[in-house]
Amino acid sequence: MITMAVLLLSSCGISVGEPILTIQSPDGDVIDCLNTMDQPSLKNPLLKNHIFQETPSDHVKREDDGFGLQVWHSEGITCPRGTISIRRFDKNISHTKYDPLVPNAADRATKGHEYAIAEIKWQPVYGTKKASLSVWSPIVEFPADFSLAQIWLVSGQYEENNLNTIEAGWQVYPNRYGDHQPQLFTYWTADAYLNTGCYSTQCVGFVHVSNTIALEAAITRTSTYGGDQFAITLQLWKDVFTVNWWMGMGENIEPIGYWPAEIFTSLSDHATTVQWGREVYRNTSGRNTTLQMGSGKYPNKGFRQAAYFCNIRIAKENRTLLPIEDFVIGGDSYTIRKSHSKVCGTHFYYGGPGPLRSESVRGDYLSIVYLLLLSFYFLV
Repeated sequence: MITMAVLLLSSCGISVGEPILTIQSPDGDVIDCLNTMDQPSLKNPLLKNHIFQETPSDHVKREDDGFGLQVWHSEGITCPRGTISIRRFDKNISHTKYDPLVPNAADRATKGHEYAIAEIKWQPVYGTKKASLSVWSPIVEFPADFSLAQIWLVSGQYEENNLNTIEAGWQVYPNRYGDHQPQLFTYWTADAYLNTGCYSTQCVGFVHVSNTIALEAAITRTSTYGGDQFAITLQLWKDVFTVNWWMGMGENIEPIGYWPAEIFTSLSDHATTVQWGREVYRNTSGRNTTLQMGSGKYPNKGFRQAAYFCNIRIAKENRTLLPIEDFVIGGDSYTIRKSHSKVCGTHFYYGGPGPLRSESVRGDYLSIVYLLLLSFYFLV
């Protein structure tokens, strides 16, 4: 019943109130400022008796509110207090990053996807904090592809169709930004991506509370190869009193919003796995395209050249956030390497150019094939 209710709402759409203010971003985005209580997620029938939570329990409001982080802030305008900032999205664009036509849950979630991931399995896990993700602008040529860096909180199994995930990070998706500008995003599912699962506020589920941070809006700054590095700090955690799952960002952890516990099954109480890392999706049409991960450089290049995750912490049984001492790593066409420093603790670098590295490399391959054919012709 949970999945069908959410599917019904995400498929048909829900009417919302008129924006209090509409802001035109220089990059073409339109940001609507809606009354907080008019947002679609609060109309989910699963939340009929839900009590809206304006801020996390025991949260201390600070001045670090994320203003200036995104491109739409450049005019010095933000949404008024009492409203939330929502990026207006194209209804013709798919709201899922997984293929709904593949019947097997595990295949649907992984077909065409490649990863470079650090992972810890523990039970129970109540959150992850101070994971600082360096932000880059990887080259993603094909409009249906994407390249992202994120945190996963996971519980449940594909085989039982009860896999639940909460995901948050930054993503480059040419359907939205042809100039490869990264955007902040969230994603979630409550049934192994069968009927639930969508980005940010594009379907009911995530309850937005911030008037300064708009999900899926472009991030202003990125890291420079060999130069200045820019990172965002994300936190996902379980509220000890309301049991909702919160997302915050920045060194002072400015709240962006939360996922109500009611929309989940296996993740309603705790997670069993935490993952940090990188995911790319390569189209299965057979086209040869460049799809970089992170900076496009391999992790052995190190700081200022390769992408990284730094200051990684998790919350276990007593919900105290602790630095991690070790983790399991894995990757496929892209690589990942552990490291340790006084500043970042146990951390990792990741990335690479992918199987097809550039137009020039592809050109070299074609030249070699051409020469072999030409040699064969004259020999015959």
